[in-house]
Amino acid sequence: MADGWRRLLEEESEHQWLTLSLFAVFVAVGAFAIDATEHFVGDRIVNVDALHRGGLVTHIEYGEADGAYTALVYAPDVGYDMFTEHEDGSITGIYSPESNDLGSQVNFMRTMPNGELLYSVAANEVMGISGGMLIKYDYSAIGETFTVLDAADRTVGDQTQRLLLTAEGTNTSFRGLASGVPTPAMSTSAGVNWVGVEPFADGLWVAVGTQPSSSGADGSSPATPDARTALGWITWNGDEATPVLRNVEYYGAGMFHSTAWADDVLVVGGTVESLLVSPNEHVESIDAPAATVVSDASGTVWFIGALGSTTIATYDDDGFEIHQLSRHVPVDVSDVGQQGEFVHVHGTDANGAPIQWSIDTTADGSIESGRGFLNLLFLVVGGIMLTMMIAHVARQLRLAN
Repeated sequence: MADGWRRLLEEESEHQWLTLSLFAVFVAVGAFAIDATEHFVGDRIVNVDALHRGGLVTHIEYGEADGAYTALVYAPDVGYDMFTEHEDGSITGIYSPESNDLGSQVNFMRTMPNGELLYSVAANEVMGISGGMLIKYDYSAIGETFTVLDAADRTVGDQTQRLLLTAEGTNTSFRGLASGVPTPAMSTSAGVNWVGVEPFADGLWVAVGTQPSSSGADGSSPATPDARTALGWITWNGDEATPVLRNVEYYGAGMFHSTAWADDVLVVGGTVESLLVSPNEHVESIDAPAATVVSDASGTVWFIGALGSTTIATYDDDGFEIHQLSRHVPVDVSDVGQQGEFVHVHGTDANGAPIQWSIDTTADGSIESGRGFLNLLFLVVGGIMLTMMIAHVARQLRLAN
């Protein structure tokens, strides 16, 4: 092939214009191909007309089996439906407007490490779904009233420790479960409105929330002081002792709203800044605003931006990376989940209609590999062509002298 190009370049001038033209076309096509691979293309909008009963998904938890999930959906003029769709397409109803209309009272939904799905609809109780069975955890016997807003499990040996995030009147707090009995509420919440909790290490838990600033103390309007984000460290060993707020770290404005794990690093998603919490308790703030964060099957955390965002970010063992989208983020996020190779983002589009945006998490690696191959091909072939042309010019100059 090289000999053919050399002969072509050494032909008379009537052939040289063809060589130069082909090189120009090669440069243009190569540049276009490389530029095209700069954009993440592993996303698509899913037709939701036949999914989730056509309603807006407000909460969803995906099962391990493909197509299985439990969802709480809302439709105007109808109300809330909560149901489980199984792998074979069959549906088991939980709450509906026609009967047992409690869907609007669901405070949270979360799948525990053992596969049990927890949620709450009433004070002093948590509901669980495990192995197709509905389980009720009733805590009314302690004679105190609280509402469960979130729950987190940690397995230590053959024991499962469960910490509850609770609403106690107008405040939020935490209670552990000792032999199924709630401990007294944590004595202080430091004025923070806690919104989520994660197990971190033996006897140590991480909570996220917001704290309203003192009136005008942060330079905001005294009438409407800004809130600041907070990360709390809670100690509790799974016994009858009350959980203790060891310390609180405060950050900038905005809200912390979600957490996800990238191997042993806890990622805290925020509307203005996000956090990376290392196993040694070191906390790094990163400029990665997101509407939510979620882990995929390989342990990569995805930062899903707000409606209209032009990028999507990921964090894994290789670090933090921003990907340019081929289109704007089309969804105002209400909830997100992962199943198989896909991350499914639920919410509404710019017109307020229910939408599902699905991301193929394997497309990222293939796109980057394709881009690298195109870069290498472009450099190698272009370099060979340029070298041949320069060598021919040099020979012609020597002959002319």
